[in-house]
Amino acid sequence: MDKELNRIYRYRRGVIKGLWILSGIVVLGLVYWVFQTLIDQPLDVSKLATGTVRTGPIENSITASGIVKPSSELTITSPLNTRIERVLVRQGALVHPGEKLMVLNTEFAKLEFQQLEDELKLKKNNVTRMKLELEKNIRDIEIEDQIKDLEVKNYDALLTDARRLLQIGGTTQEEVDKARQNLAIARLQKQKLENELEYRKASIDWEILNQEIQSSIQFTRLTEIKKKIDLASVRAPSAGVITWMDDHIGNQVTEGSPLVRIANLNSYTVEGQVSDIHTGKIKVGLPVQIRPGNQILHGKIEQVLPAVENKAIQFRIALDNPEAEILRPQMEVDVRIVVGIKEVGLYIPNGPGILGGRSQIMFVIQGEEAIARQVETGMRNTERVEIIEGLAPGEKVILSDLSAYAQRQKITLK
Repeated sequence: MDKELNRIYRYRRGVIKGLWILSGIVVLGLVYWVFQTLIDQPLDVSKLATGTVRTGPIENSITASGIVKPSSELTITSPLNTRIERVLVRQGALVHPGEKLMVLNTEFAKLEFQQLEDELKLKKNNVTRMKLELEKNIRDIEIEDQIKDLEVKNYDALLTDARRLLQIGGTTQEEVDKARQNLAIARLQKQKLENELEYRKASIDWEILNQEIQSSIQFTRLTEIKKKIDLASVRAPSAGVITWMDDHIGNQVTEGSPLVRIANLNSYTVEGQVSDIHTGKIKVGLPVQIRPGNQILHGKIEQVLPAVENKAIQFRIALDNPEAEILRPQMEVDVRIVVGIKEVGLYIPNGPGILGGRSQIMFVIQGEEAIARQVETGMRNTERVEIIEGLAPGEKVILSDLSAYAQRQKITLK
């Protein structure tokens, strides 16, 4: 009994499975029939993108992306080791020359300025005092020299008297020799005073100049700190837009650290990037076209960065008209890099049916039919595709995607 039931069960399963397979075949056949029915229907030419084979110049270009950047950006740095006290504008603001942007704390700088100012006053007083002391010393030496001159004259007279007395026997030779020695000593002492006087007169200008130089250094340092205090009220040196700023009130900043970056809005450049599959083609000097909105601007690649980041090559474009009014900072633009130019050649408009390879099937319109033709393409850009072989000037081709008709030799049109 069990065997009989198992046989019936297996029989029913086989029948159900067969019905499912048959149903699938019927559905596939129906889909194929519908597809063939639709594909055999004439195509409406007015709903297709078409183009005519023409003769003219063709550019081989690579499509890239770019971002508009100001051609110059000024960085304002901190003049002091201090902290940010107030922020008066925000990032992205348009500023004018002389407009105050932020205020830095100047408490310690003012204390240092006051200290240096007091020291400078002391140095100036020291110069005056030194002049008086040096002049006094010179006058004292001059008086001593005059006294010594009198002593020399006195010793000279005494020597004359001793010689006269020696002749008449009124003194001894020893007294004469002593008088002669005293005169020689007095003369040497006078010579020493005169040398000292000459040295003091010569050195007074140098010593005063040395003190004045030290005062000048102190004054320069004082002027520098005064200028830094004035710069603590950070102002815009020129018109532009603030692209970045340290707007954290109370934040400690060191001398020379950046505070604000201001971009020049009168001149722009473009920073572009393209896939690294074009590494060998991107070179300095290549002409480019930039499309901000509906306009076309021209320029050249002026720099190609050596490093590849995220499988992309970075490059910078110098615009022929960097002051174009349509440009704005951070604007995204389409970039077309011209890597080759043919002055005369066959071309058709670029369209959705143009494949990426060199060879493909295209349909040429002949009366009420479109005939399949093997076509070889060459240079291309977003607007034109060069025809190497397969089409003749004046022929009209379908540019729409007809991949569904790839196996057809011809298509009926209406």
